[in-house]
Amino acid sequence: MTNAYTKSKHFFEEKWNNEKIKIHSACVIDCCKNMIKNTDLNPVIFEIAGWIHDIGRKDDKDKHHELGLGYLNEFLKKYPEFDSLKGKISDCILNHRRKQTPRTIYGRIMQVADKLSLHHKDWIEYSNKMG
Repeated sequence: MTNAYTKSKHFFEEKWNNEKIKIHSACVIDCCKNMIKNTDLNPVIFEIAGWIHDIGRKDDKDKHHELGLGYLNEFLKKYPEFDSLKGKISDCILNHRRKQTPRTIYGRIMQVADKLSLHHKDWIEYSNKMG
């Protein structure tokens, strides 16, 4: 695990720690990182975006992608060493839903991973356990 993964996961756990979203977020990150193997894309962007992208669901399911930017700002205030990645992380969070149009390759990958994660073995195992 990278420093970014650990810090953003801890941030998620402090803010919500919902088991369903926690498993989903880990699956999204895994999907993103698998899609960028053998590329020069930065996995840290997906680690942070993956943990933060759905936190806003605790406040408003329909606007959670917009609310996620507030949580990202809070995370970056706490961990300013990741501030240079804000634009790409923001694109991932704001545009991960089907109706949005990502501006960056990171946003497009995150959008696909958010859907692909529903076929991730860990998500399927969790879904089967929950019935």
